[in-house]
Amino acid sequence: MAGGCAEMRFGGMTREAWECLRQRARGMKITVPDAESGTIDHPDAAAEYAWSEADGTLSVTLTRKPVWVPCDAVERRLREAVRACGGE
Repeated sequence: MAGGCAEMRFGGMTREAWECLRQRARGMKITVPDAESGTIDHPDAAAEYAWSEADGTLSVTLTRKPVWVPCDAVERRLREAVRACGGE
């Protein structure tokens, strides 16, 4: 395992977009706590997140990931998921 990635920020994160993203994560066996901020721990990776319904923003910082997975690939997949859920 290697270190993490720089913070990623997303806009347009309404409650519906946030719940959609959490549901997509569950489909990939990733549990996102039912809280506005926290830590996601998975055997392959870990992240810290903060969602603000008032601001419509989500920030995610990968704190641990496999060395062979580039940060830009993680960000690309996360941005695709955010867009699919109605965020930016």
